[in-house]
Amino acid sequence: MKLYKIGSIAFVILGALHLAAHFAGSQNPNADTQAVLNQMQALKIDLFGQHDLLKFHNGFSIMMGVLLAVFGLQNFIIADAATKSYQLSSILISIVLLLLSILYFHILATAFIFSSLVCYLVSYKKRYP
Repeated sequence: MKLYKIGSIAFVILGALHLAAHFAGSQNPNADTQAVLNQMQALKIDLFGQHDLLKFHNGFSIMMGVLLAVFGLQNFIIADAATKSYQLSSILISIVLLLLSILYFHILATAFIFSSLVCYLVSYKKRYP
């Protein structure tokens, strides 16, 4: 289950990197970025109360980093006891995340998710030949 743990650690690292980039990127935005942030803050959304687009953006970004890290941490903790169906669900989740990453994110995120998927697949094949 060593490969399964390595794949899980990749998700934890990706989540931590995402959170670090989110908070570091909001420290000293340049003028163009600040203008976009101001527009996002000005755009109000009525969804069970009034919120602005910037609040949604920040919330989704933070949640994404946390969920990636927690998914990896959970998989790491149960790696030695992971059942066949649990491993298959981790593989399926990783495939969905990889496809979304290819469509919407940068190469670093895609590479981490791809690495995790490969580790999960090889680990599964070794355990269930």
